[in-house]
Amino acid sequence: MYIDTSCLAAYYLPEPKSDTVQEIIQQNDAIVISYVTEIELLSAIRKRHRMGELSEDDGTKTWTLFKNHRKSGLFDIAELDASVFKSAELLMKTTSTALRSLDAIHLGIAYAYGFDLYTFDNTMIRVANEFNIELV
Repeated sequence: MYIDTSCLAAYYLPEPKSDTVQEIIQQNDAIVISYVTEIELLSAIRKRHRMGELSEDDGTKTWTLFKNHRKSGLFDIAELDASVFKSAELLMKTTSTALRSLDAIHLGIAYAYGFDLYTFDNTMIRVANEFNIELV
């Protein structure tokens, strides 16, 4: 199962869907993210800090917890090879849905590797359905 940033952020930062994400992550053995997801998570943590929703200390603790989870093997990393970018290009060229570049890369990962996709993003859900990418 490939999880995008909308789900990974909900796992680490309190959101209405955090309990659902926690349950799904606990039920799955193979959880895959990418380095894109990792950087977007850091961006979400920093944004919460800038908005005054998260202290600097809590932001650091959250990032450290994530890095410890990565080290312990909670998440596998999908490599961003040529097949991912070719898949992202195909999806972006073929869909009539307005698709942001990083979302196309997330979808390209799921498409290229045949992963089920776990996302809360409605645009990504629409495109995933269009290309028969299984959704969690």
